[in-house]
Amino acid sequence: MVRKTIAAITFGCKVNQYETACILDDFINAGYKVVDYNEPADIYIINTCTVTNRTDYKSRNAIRKAIKQKEENPSVKIVVTGCYAQRSYKEITKLGEVDLIIDNNSKGKILESINRVPRCNNWGVEANLDAFNFQDISKATGFEELFTTSMIDRTRAFIKIQDGCDYFCAYCAVPFGRGNPRSRKKENVLNQIKKLVENGYKEFVLGGINLGLYGGENMKDKYFLSHLLWDIEAIKGVELIRLSSIEPQLFDNDLLDFFKESKKLCPHFHIPLQVGCDELLTKMGRKYSTADFREIIQKIKHILPDVAIGIDVIVGLPGETDGLFYKTFEYLSELDFTYLHVFPYSKRLGTKAEKMNGHIHGKIIRERSKKLIELSQDKLQEYLDYIVKNNVGLKGIIEKKTKNYWTSLSDHYIRIYLKSDENLEKKYLHFFPISKKLDSIEVKLSD
Repeated sequence: MVRKTIAAITFGCKVNQYETACILDDFINAGYKVVDYNEPADIYIINTCTVTNRTDYKSRNAIRKAIKQKEENPSVKIVVTGCYAQRSYKEITKLGEVDLIIDNNSKGKILESINRVPRCNNWGVEANLDAFNFQDISKATGFEELFTTSMIDRTRAFIKIQDGCDYFCAYCAVPFGRGNPRSRKKENVLNQIKKLVENGYKEFVLGGINLGLYGGENMKDKYFLSHLLWDIEAIKGVELIRLSSIEPQLFDNDLLDFFKESKKLCPHFHIPLQVGCDELLTKMGRKYSTADFREIIQKIKHILPDVAIGIDVIVGLPGETDGLFYKTFEYLSELDFTYLHVFPYSKRLGTKAEKMNGHIHGKIIRERSKKLIELSQDKLQEYLDYIVKNNVGLKGIIEKKTKNYWTSLSDHYIRIYLKSDENLEKKYLHFFPISKKLDSIEVKLSD
């Protein structure tokens, strides 16, 4: 018997990647074979993103590619989901015959729904909404449970514990695509981690759309991110706990106390700043000042002196003058961090920034971005120099062997390379650095 095949492509954040892994797990358990997205398949799933114009464009291209396959084989089924689908399903219906558009809080129902897709052409948006109960994400109140006990081609396990955001920062379309904050039940998080430990996983990355809001919508329980972290720390077999992006004002005292005591926490944090001047922070609707941000960096560095800190920065918000940009540049030059993720501003329909005056020309945005990328490279080199000079111990799970080197992403978010004839795949090891390149370190095993 020939097995049915499924192909999937994912754009955007790690939350989307996790959700795709869970969707595919459902199909694998139902007997489907996963194939590459560029190959012929019975079902194509496109998990879209709308964080920038570029991700909208990539999402549309992936949908068109699947539609071409359907034109050659009408039995092919196409499923589109994710934030672009949530915000722009009318656009999607104009691209061609898509069988199913699934809202962001119903991804766990794709396997169930795919068998109920009617055979009709030009079914239209209203028919889609009626037939598949496409949900207005702003009305979603519960966390949709998605579960998998394995991660395709990964040595670390990403665990989605939170969804949604209600900050509505001026530049950001994510709240329109993800809805209000919703948290996963602690029992489900802990149970999944225990199952993954049984399947050989040792490193766990906790993620969400606004991770630091975990538990905040249910103040009665008073069970927040720090409490969940202590419960995960207690699970035997968990070796490393890594946190994805956390808003600066959400590093509360309970969380910092966990940082002081934890034996398993990775000393690496990703913290969105966005701009380094108070005028634009206020205009963006951010909930902190540059002084607040500097203070939280100092607190974290006091607890974990060797910590790696990555920072998100947006370049080219409407109204960002040369003077305001250089305020950001000077602020970052003096700040103690490891690297930057630099994002050119992208106009998003429906956001406050879309209607602001003073939109910046793309050439200027590119020039400013280049300056910040060069600053980031300098900061990263300084950090690598510090790690080697101070012989800072690193920890990591070995992923694979490449060109005679075993490689791992260390707890300090540095790529490490180790020469060994022994089979080290998926082993949890301690290392010491001996030499460096721009974004990686050659190491030796610790005694």
